[in-house]
Amino acid sequence: MRMASHCYSCILDRCLFEADLAGMAEGERKPAVEELLDYMAGHKGGVPALVGTERERIIQRRSGIADPYESLKAESNRVAAGLLDLAREFYDGEEDKIEALVRIAAAANSMEFGVKGHDFDNSSFAGLFSQTLRESLHGDLEEVKRRLREFSNIFYLTDNCGEAVFDIFVIKRLVEMGKRVVVGSKSAPILNDVTAREMSLLCDSLGQFNEAAVEVTPTGDVVGTALEHLHGRARSILSDPGWMILAKGMGNYETISEYEERLKGRLVYILRAKCQPVADEIGVARGSLVVKSV
Repeated sequence: MRMASHCYSCILDRCLFEADLAGMAEGERKPAVEELLDYMAGHKGGVPALVGTERERIIQRRSGIADPYESLKAESNRVAAGLLDLAREFYDGEEDKIEALVRIAAAANSMEFGVKGHDFDNSSFAGLFSQTLRESLHGDLEEVKRRLREFSNIFYLTDNCGEAVFDIFVIKRLVEMGKRVVVGSKSAPILNDVTAREMSLLCDSLGQFNEAAVEVTPTGDVVGTALEHLHGRARSILSDPGWMILAKGMGNYETISEYEERLKGRLVYILRAKCQPVADEIGVARGSLVVKSV
């Protein structure tokens, strides 16, 4: 996916949001925005997630803070952990267990900060989670369910903290169904995405797996999953036709859609289309929950 007209202002707005998170004064914010503008001018029509990656690096370098989202990520994980009983109750009450897992994974992708036009806060999500689980899913749910049943190996590409707590719930059930799951998470902090280290710690703290049950591998330090930035193990799995790829979130959609034809027949996107350009690209209304196979 390439930059749309709305992407430019959204990337700039998020730069200001992150500068506030990092406690940057106006004298620090202005040159950060100007540096980002210069970069954007030289990368017109680029992949939004990769242009956004440069914004992250500018804020991290200029603020001296490696993880501006650290406190929001921790809060999101606490909120999500408090909602696990609702997810469990929903799952236990559904006859179609595969669809229940898809719905939990999709609903959890609402947990995102700083996206223009998508208002989210941790406290309000607690009251909306049960309702979100029942929302319409746009795409091809039946094909996604078929692939989840038929593939033995699943490469599960994560997105945000908070959401990752629900992903662990989903992954545990997939493992119980006999699936081999490798989890791909970020190698270093970027946005509010969960890192491989954080994912491993969450698995331990939630007591969901024994050591041999699931492997967590770093995918890279950019927004999404871009081939040119992929770590070796992740690249190897991605190119193996025996693995289904389950990609969470808009960053993964923006990057993987650039090479999705190589993954045809085994790629699934699960996300909330929080911004207009992604919604337009997929062909749904903004805010829709999307379950799409390629």
